[in-house]
Amino acid sequence: MEKLYSSLLFLIFSLFIFNSVAVEPPTGLTTDLLEHTDRVFLDGYPANFSIDERHSAVERYQLAAIRSEKPYFGWIMNDSIPNTLQTAYRILLASDAKLLTKNQGDMWDSGRTESDNSTAVQYAGKPLKPATLYYWKVQTWSNHGEESPFSEPKCFITAEKLDNQTACYPLQVSDEYPVKIDKIEGKTTFIDFGKAAFGRLRITLSSPKSDTVIVHLGEYAKDGRIDRKPSGTIRYSSYKLPIMAGRHTYTIKIRPDSRNTSSTANESGVKAILMPDYTGEVMPFRYCELEGYAGNISNFDVVRQSVHYPFNEQASHFFSSDTVLNQVWDMSKYSIKATSFAGIYVDGDRERIPYEADALINQLCHYSVDREFSIAQ
Repeated sequence: MEKLYSSLLFLIFSLFIFNSVAVEPPTGLTTDLLEHTDRVFLDGYPANFSIDERHSAVERYQLAAIRSEKPYFGWIMNDSIPNTLQTAYRILLASDAKLLTKNQGDMWDSGRTESDNSTAVQYAGKPLKPATLYYWKVQTWSNHGEESPFSEPKCFITAEKLDNQTACYPLQVSDEYPVKIDKIEGKTTFIDFGKAAFGRLRITLSSPKSDTVIVHLGEYAKDGRIDRKPSGTIRYSSYKLPIMAGRHTYTIKIRPDSRNTSSTANESGVKAILMPDYTGEVMPFRYCELEGYAGNISNFDVVRQSVHYPFNEQASHFFSSDTVLNQVWDMSKYSIKATSFAGIYVDGDRERIPYEADALINQLCHYSVDREFSIAQ
């Protein structure tokens, strides 16, 4: 009897816990593998206005446009109960956000669909129109018989032409500041950003008169100076910067490199991937030297504008008792972000051409550090 009594108490307790757990709505909604379809970028920087407000922008902005006539939808099912599986879903897609508040989908209402698919559910509604904003949401059912609330609505915009090509994000620009600044001579300053990245340089200088400063950018340093004759494919370049009297901010325009920015096809008939207008040309560099500038430089006077595909630093984490192994992980993870500067997997800065082996290695590594699949697709 005592054993039976204990079993009944455990069953009652389990039912109480089961019924008291609030079922959470799905999150992480994706359209054609893109999660941030509602984000707007201004020349590579995330903007502070929504995609609905894009018509009021006078600036040059970028969007992740969906190019498929029948895009695929995905989401993350959430439940705190162990061993929970999705057994069904319902998707609503509307041409007006107000319809979703009434649980109406004028473009598509999938109804309750028995399926465990939550990563690639193909659109099956009315034909989508080009250059049009759409809104959607999803709810799920679990193997415990639970019905989730609808997710928060997510919107996406279709491209000017629905050509069924792969959708992708615009490239993103991140401002990065030096980790070390040394005055090595009276009029020379050595600047270290800590890691190499593909980008441009923005710098603020003060001068009592008009003058000229030489800006050196490079990947490799030797004896506390940038190596100006590096070997192999290590990059180095210098630029003359005319400065005006007073305090002003300057942007260094990177010169195109004939080895990797040519629109002429190579012997295999493949062309280099060119950078978009809104980012401008980039080069890989870690170090900067200012020659001929007597003023002092603070950390916020020098900005490296690094270019990369959108990357979630918090999507993965690794730590062990081996410090060398930790460093290998950090370097490998950062390399995936840094080498995504072209928006497609290319062979670094050698030719900027996508090769099958390079792409395979990059995408397999990318899967391990970020919930991002569109660049691989």
